[in-house]
Amino acid sequence: MYYELYIDVLFLENLILDYLLLSLVGKLLKCSAGRLRRLCGAALGSAGICVLYVFSLQETPAGNLLVYVIFSTAMVKAGLNRKGWRPLGRALALLYLCTFLLGGIVQWIQRYLKFPVYSFLGLSLVSFWILSGGMGWLMRVKGREAGLVKVTLGFHGRVLRIQGLLDTGNHLYDPVFHKPVSVITEDLQRKLCAGEEVLFLQVPFHSIGKQDGLMPAFFADYLCVETQEGQEKQTQRPLIGITKEPLSSKQEYDIILHPDLLE
Repeated sequence: MYYELYIDVLFLENLILDYLLLSLVGKLLKCSAGRLRRLCGAALGSAGICVLYVFSLQETPAGNLLVYVIFSTAMVKAGLNRKGWRPLGRALALLYLCTFLLGGIVQWIQRYLKFPVYSFLGLSLVSFWILSGGMGWLMRVKGREAGLVKVTLGFHGRVLRIQGLLDTGNHLYDPVFHKPVSVITEDLQRKLCAGEEVLFLQVPFHSIGKQDGLMPAFFADYLCVETQEGQEKQTQRPLIGITKEPLSSKQEYDIILHPDLLE
């Protein structure tokens, strides 16, 4: 059986796919590579595929080695500017994963969805949007979970082991001592202090719906943060602010931590 191969069409199709794949990998790695760089990387990978077809190497062991090792590595280095073996290996692994998932979505669309998307470009774009949307959702979920840490809070012999949220947007400092302020609810403060008289400081703050306000805060004995990597960071005499409002509508965490506590 003979068939005609148009090298320009082959180049264009692979250029589009490689560009979409590099965009997905760049999104996962939060890479700052621009569109022109990704396009150049995709063009390099597409040109490599065309060379294989010109010399009839596409189904040979040498061709597979060129595609999955040489061309892929060159495409990632040029398109995403990955330097070092570890970042490069991670990017290649994600490239292979995205290639597998994108191909699976294309087959699923062709088999199960009965709407007129039959062109190569249409299938590629719809598959890309589905995969990109799913990965974006997973990254948001992972990002929320990554901010949750285990916290041990001690005050006068009493200890609370609670869940904390490491909030990079928390820039609340005490103006007198310039100490970072973490925040718990009034109910949790009463549980920790158990009715004991506490000396409160008043910390100025700004929030949505209330431009200026004063938040009562007190010095606990210590605060220990255990990250998801198993590391611990202990702070002596942390300053803890008190709020009457719930911190989380779904009760996912009990304290909002200042990011300086992990530095």
